[in-house]
This record gives sequence, C-alpha cells and structure tokens, in this order.
Amino acid sequence: MTRKLGMMLLAVAIMVALCAVASATTYYVTGNNVRLRVGPGTDYEIADHVSYGHAIDVVWTGNGWAEVVWGSMGNLYISTKYISRNKPNSGNNSNNSVPVTSNSYKNFKNVNYYVIVNPKNTYVNMRWEASKASEVRRIYYYGTRLRVLAENGSWCQVYDEATNEVGFIMKSLLLGI
Repeated sequence: MTRKLGMMLLAVAIMVALCAVASATTYYVTGNNVRLRVGPGTDYEIADHVSYGHAIDVVWTGNGWAEVVWGSMGNLYISTKYISRNKPNSGNNSNNSVPVTSNSYKNFKNVNYYVIVNPKNTYVNMRWEASKASEVRRIYYYGTRLRVLAENGSWCQVYDEATNEVGFIMKSLLLGI
C-alpha cells in the first residue's frame, strides 16, 4: 500500500509540473540587465541576468516575484516590477529611469559620455542586444546625440534621452564628443 501511495504521489507531482510548464505565460523584461535569482527574494544568489525586451516564460507569480523557465539552469526568479505581459515599445523604458549595465554583461564596462551617430551608409540600427542578429529597435541618422552607458570593444549600450530608449549600436558607427 505504501509503495502504491508513493507512486501515486509521484504521478501527481509529475502532472502538476507538466501543467505548470504547459501554463507558462510569456512576459517581457522591462528593466535592463535584470537579475535572475535562485529563489524569490533579494537574499537569494544571483544566477544570471536578462536584458530589456527579452521574452521569458513565467509559471508562477506571488509576493512580488515571478518564477521563470530558464533553460538548462532550471527555474529562476525575477522581481515582478521588471516584467510585463506587453512587449515594451521602442519609445519607452517602463521604469522611467536610465537603465545601467553591470560589468558582467558581455564584458561591458560602465561609462558615461556622449556620442554623435556617424553612419558609414545612410543610417544606424539600434538593436535590442549587442548582436547584428538582434532585433532592430530604432534607426538613427547622422548627427543624433546619444549617451553611452556601457561599452566593450565592438558595441556601445546607448541611451536616447529624447525617447528614454536604451539599446546597442556598433562602436565604429559613433563619434565621441
């Protein structure tokens, strides 16, 4: 009888887990370089970071935290103040502050200076992430002034003060001022 009860409890646990995964809801990250933690609270270890606009699958929310499915790392937790069911639009960062990258994001270092867009062709793409394969957020033309928040050897994380928008532009397409 005990073995049967154990098997039934295991079966129920598996069904609950499968239902949780099946009922995951897509949310979008509205902060920049937001911490993913191993538990629902700031006292828990930081396991990873996620960038602005990234789609995540949420399986549970409560007490200001959301449990998200995070690939091979298993389920992690993010503060609900940094997620939304709506994809952030290109003209706004929902927390209305200048998002700043940490040094751990793709070997970026924090900086604070202004640049002018200087395209080699007719325009420059601002992207969601520091990759040519990443979605384009906005197009900029020669002479646009942007603030650089962080940089690595190839990319700058820029902030457009006119639109409160943050994204990435290749460093070679910007002139320091």
